[in-house]
Amino acid sequence: MNKKQLIKALSSYQLWLIAGLIIIILIGVGAAYIMLKQSQSSSIPSSTQTTSSSVSTTTSPQYSFLVFTQKGIAEIINPSSTTPFQGYTHSINISTNVPQQVYWWVEYPFENAAQSRYYLIPVNNGTVYAIDANSLKIVKEFNFGNSIGFIGVAYSPSQQLVAVADGPSGILALINVSSLNVLWEQHFVSPVNGRTYYPCDVRWSPDGNYLIVPMRFNNSVDLIALNGSLIKVLPTAAGSQPYMVSPNMQGTMIAVEYVGNNSVGFYSLPSLKLLGILQMPNGTIPQRGVFTPNGDYYLEAPSNANQVFVISTSTFQIVKTIDLPTFSVKGLADIELMPGGQYAYVVIHGNVQSGGIIALISVSSLTVSSYVPLSTAPAVIIPVQNQVATYLVDNVLLPPVTGLHC
Repeated sequence: MNKKQLIKALSSYQLWLIAGLIIIILIGVGAAYIMLKQSQSSSIPSSTQTTSSSVSTTTSPQYSFLVFTQKGIAEIINPSSTTPFQGYTHSINISTNVPQQVYWWVEYPFENAAQSRYYLIPVNNGTVYAIDANSLKIVKEFNFGNSIGFIGVAYSPSQQLVAVADGPSGILALINVSSLNVLWEQHFVSPVNGRTYYPCDVRWSPDGNYLIVPMRFNNSVDLIALNGSLIKVLPTAAGSQPYMVSPNMQGTMIAVEYVGNNSVGFYSLPSLKLLGILQMPNGTIPQRGVFTPNGDYYLEAPSNANQVFVISTSTFQIVKTIDLPTFSVKGLADIELMPGGQYAYVVIHGNVQSGGIIALISVSSLTVSSYVPLSTAPAVIIPVQNQVATYLVDNVLLPPVTGLHC
């Protein structure tokens, strides 16, 4: 290689070296820029990240559940905790015919958690137990019937009165919570054949001035005054079997679940004028629903599917379906609003072998927020303030031990 060729080769090599250095420098600058952007994006969350963070930190439920299971265990469950089972004790067997599936409900005003001195707990043989809220001991027993079937209690907006509906006996009663005295008791039966009208449910008007009661086998929905007198009757189609009822928070509308024809009817309050009716899809059977606090939607929980249907109260059509956790025993037992109205909680009773589930639904996003699987079947769910739950855990309940929840 002559001198001229050597110089040319060295020049070519230098050019390649310089080009390589430039490429390396550009790659380094690009990587530094990307790292800087990532650092900025992590330190300054996007709007989506901010929403997610606020939901998990500032809008998580500030309440726990006092759960009475079918096999007699009372336990505290905190749905916001990574270890939801806080403590338990044996209370009273809620189900007298395990494993037959039956239904109970205890309904509190959604504005506040349970604040009464006594929890009134229905049992599926027509019995209601008054349980001291501080000791979880039974202090009184009410006997409204002796047959297996639907029974439940609903607290008035002031939580000073409790209405009891026992379907098999046809009894509707009103109890003073402070004195535990029965103010009145009525027996709704057919004057023709003595068959019970089967009051499946009872709900309070939001102002607390009257009761709303579906009479399943009388095919009617009755408005009943606090003295027990009849205010108004909504006659429904023969065989429609009005099953459950729920008023909206504004006191202007009620929804009625009909199991005779698998539909949900919407009526004005207190005139009971028909506003709209929805036929349930795909053979699903309506059972219990609840209005969102603003009244825009009705969340319907069917008895034979692990879904919640979101019904618009302006069109009376399903606008969304919320799928709940897959569970071997299909069907929902209850749906109610958490205190404050930010969440609805859905109860899947399941059975004592497979357990059940409590699922929280965010009312703002209409999606499942979280859920807690239970090792046995829940019967009655009562939302309590976290400080009440802490007191019970520290002074009344035992710590959770594997295998003792059933």
